[in-house]
Amino acid sequence: MTTEPIESHDIHSRRMLDHAAEMLAQGDRLQTSEKVWGAVAHRVKLIATERDWPNDSHTDGWSIVQYLRRQTGDRRISDLFGVANDAHQNFYEDRLTVDGLADKLDAARELCDLLLDAHRRLPADLPMPDDRHYRNRHS
Repeated sequence: MTTEPIESHDIHSRRMLDHAAEMLAQGDRLQTSEKVWGAVAHRVKLIATERDWPNDSHTDGWSIVQYLRRQTGDRRISDLFGVANDAHQNFYEDRLTVDGLADKLDAARELCDLLLDAHRRLPADLPMPDDRHYRNRHS
């Protein structure tokens, strides 16, 4: 049974961006990486939840982001999502420097703003992503 979080995905996203900045200031590269990714993941969950689109996996998140990129024509959305994913990968590999992670955090902030803007500008009745793999899992 899926339950909604006690706090909204928007609050989680904003809080994780703040926590990422705190962890970065402390030099904690792993937690910075995970908070950067978490902020973006919760922003995507916010959009999926408000649009009643399934978002049960990392793959669903990618499908939603690619769909929003196609709907808006803004390539930065998918490019910045790749940057956030790189931060997520760093959690496991610990290869990025503090400066590199500062760039990832900036990119995540920009992406969260872009996603929210796209969500607000696109029609409320926009159908769920048309990616065939996404549709096959959720039709």
